[in-house]
Parts: sequence; structure tokens; C-alpha cells
Amino acid sequence: MRETEVAFARGRAAYPGVALREDDFGRFLAGAVEGRGEVPEDRLPLEDLFLACACACEVPGAAEAFEAKLGRIVRRAVARVLPDAAEREDAEQRVRHHLLVRDAEGPPRIASYRGEGPLAGWVSVAAIRLAVSMGRSATAERRLRAKAAGEAAGANPELLLMKGELAKEFEAAVEDALGRLSDRERLILRLYLVSGMTLAQIGRSLGVTQQAVSRQLEKIRASVLADVRGRLRDRLAMPKAELASVIRMIASRLNVSISRLL
Repeated sequence: MRETEVAFARGRAAYPGVALREDDFGRFLAGAVEGRGEVPEDRLPLEDLFLACACACEVPGAAEAFEAKLGRIVRRAVARVLPDAAEREDAEQRVRHHLLVRDAEGPPRIASYRGEGPLAGWVSVAAIRLAVSMGRSATAERRLRAKAAGEAAGANPELLLMKGELAKEFEAAVEDALGRLSDRERLILRLYLVSGMTLAQIGRSLGVTQQAVSRQLEKIRASVLADVRGRLRDRLAMPKAELASVIRMIASRLNVSISRLL
């Protein structure tokens, strides 16, 4: 097909040292646009698809080309999440292994790239997700303990209601609500509540504006809160006045519970 030949030529021009086979690229390109209808060639990041295909096929020189083009992206994404230098180095290596190395479950993760946006942004999000999963340790634990201590210092009779079975129901309701969120929504919550990133930092990482992140966070939190309220109303056999008191304080505990569950 003429279109594939042109696309392949563009990829080879961008990465002349990567000896990818044209038929392998043709199959990869066909898979990328499958189910998306007619996608104009000028709207596809053909050079990025060429590099992703070469990495997925483990073509000699592909990993080096990936590092030259995207190594800085990986380092910058990881640095936004992990403050410790040793943790960052470990995370960077894990990202490279995760994206570029075949495992027992199948081909390298980069094989799932479909060219729906720049490869740099796709790699950045993948790196952030992995770094976040690693960062749920010492720093996150200290932050959550500090939040919990702050709440305990301001404890009142209503807060004491969260003990025992009520606490279990509350945690279960939050976990159930989080399970209904999309991967991107959970990622945004992790970055904000667990990793402590600012709205501006999250926006830069995801390629959106700070205002868009703020609106998304507000929408996600409202959705979780509504789900939690609904479940508690359905499951708790409590007097209405007491239940209303519990629901009023849900919002103040919601962030800590979300952080711990994420």
C-alpha cells in the first residue's frame, strides 16, 4: 500500500540507524488505526509509531533511539514524583524495562502505543504511573500520618462515630467508589493526594492546563463523595439525625481515606 510505504519512509528518515522491516511496521500501523475509522496520515505521529514498533520488535538500535529521544522525558516524569535520587534511578530503570523488555505476559508494553497522541506524552504518563506506585512508601506514609494526626488533634464527638463497624463501612464505600473511576481519574488523585504534586505540575505531566486539572479533581471528588453517601444511606441502620451528622463529616475525611486506599 502506497500510504504504508510513505509512512515507513518517514520513519526510516527519522531513525536511519534502526533497521525495522517494512512488513512489521505495516502490521503495527494497521493495528494502531484499527477501529478508528479513516485517520488522515497527517494526523498520525508516524515517526513515533515507527520508533514504538521498532522497540516492540526489539530491533537493534531501537532502545538506543528511544533513550536519545525519550530518556529525558522519563527522567523528568519520575523526578516530579520521587524526591529521592536513589528511588528516581530505580524507577527510571523500571520504566525502561517495563516499556522495552518482553516478559512472560507478552511483548514490551510500548507495543500498546497507538499513536493517539505524541509518544513523549504517552511515555511520560507511563513513567509517572510507575513512579507513583513506587512512591506509595515512606514519603506517602509520612504525609498520611501527618494528615491523620491533624484530624485527631481536632477530634470531636462526631469523629468518634467513625470507629468500629461504621469505619469499616466508610472505608468499603470509598474503596468501591474508587473502583468505579477510570485509570486516568485514579492517576490524577494519586498525583495530587499521594505524591503531593501541584495542579500545575499535574497539568504539565498530562499535557493539560492547571484549570482543567482543577475541574477534573473537583468532578472526581464529587463523584466519589456522592457514591459514598449513597452507600452509607443504603447500608447503615442509624437514626436520620445521626446519619446526617456522619455524612456531614465524610467530606473532611475523604481525602485521607482516598490517599490510604490508593
